[in-house]
Amino acid sequence: MTLRVLHVTEALGGGVQSAIANYVDELDDVDHTIFARDRAGQSTSEWPSRVRRESYTGSLPGFFVRLVGKVRQEHPDVVHLHSSFAGVARAVLPHCDGLVYSPHCYAMERRDVRRPVRWAFAAAEFLLARRRQAIVAVSPREASISERLNHHNPAVVVLNPSPWEGSAPTAFPSTVPEVVMVGRIQAQKDPQLFAAVARAARPAPWRFVWVGDGDPHDRAELEAAGVEVTGWLPPDAVRQRLAGASLYLHTAAWEGGPVSTIEAAALGLPVIARGIPSMRSLGYPPAGETPEELAYAVRRYFGEPGLASSVARASASIAEEATKPAMAAALREAYASAISTPRHGRARRARFGTG
Repeated sequence: MTLRVLHVTEALGGGVQSAIANYVDELDDVDHTIFARDRAGQSTSEWPSRVRRESYTGSLPGFFVRLVGKVRQEHPDVVHLHSSFAGVARAVLPHCDGLVYSPHCYAMERRDVRRPVRWAFAAAEFLLARRRQAIVAVSPREASISERLNHHNPAVVVLNPSPWEGSAPTAFPSTVPEVVMVGRIQAQKDPQLFAAVARAARPAPWRFVWVGDGDPHDRAELEAAGVEVTGWLPPDAVRQRLAGASLYLHTAAWEGGPVSTIEAAALGLPVIARGIPSMRSLGYPPAGETPEELAYAVRRYFGEPGLASSVARASASIAEEATKPAMAAALREAYASAISTPRHGRARRARFGTG
């Protein structure tokens, strides 16, 4: 019998959409249905014709009401909730054995809200974790948080793979070495820190580049710091730009498991990252927290061949681990755990489909 999975998200777009698209593509023997509210201007993938999709355009409470009716009507084997706000549906969904939750970065990891708000997010997650479910985490850090919330719920690490397969494009390196960052210009990615690093690194024989677009004020600050902002580029152009760069510097203030760094590593571009817990757990070489520390890390990378080789090896190792077959095996493990885990059984952590 074909496994039927209902994917649910209240904000379809960006990294969440990329993750769901990867799951759909790699588990082609599964019957996938998508129920979502689209996030305007952030579509990242086209869906295969075999995938059924229902878009909802109303309010968030209406979204949950419609979801409850859909689950009662269709009785999917697995209901896979994507993102913290979709995860609130755990409070209202009818009983189903195959409940799976993907936070795609827990809301209490955010640093753009006050501490009491983060405490409220943590309390909500703790209460919602009382329900029997399996967790699909995109980093060991996310799995660790999940197990602290309720160690009876199995947590499976399913790394986001690069969407690009095969050989890297022919690189056309810039005459000036480039330090790049890819993403939406918004608080999570901390463009202000990237701008500060660019200022702290002066004078320098390299160029700082932000591939993406977003908040106009933050974009202006990047450009005032001498950062080249490319705006949104087609995927092939992003791939070409990364292939010709010298170093990827990830400055995000909080993360789940970013696809952009995997994309860079898969193309052979070494990655260093701000030393936040999720990036450390994924194995990216930490470069510090402050503009001065990050600028110093960039200087060391270009000035110390031994360090550059070490960063390159670490990045390549992450790319080798985060593959589509490994993702598919781990996801199957998560779905099997959701369906078969006894209500009070001890949690069983699996990675890449192995116990």
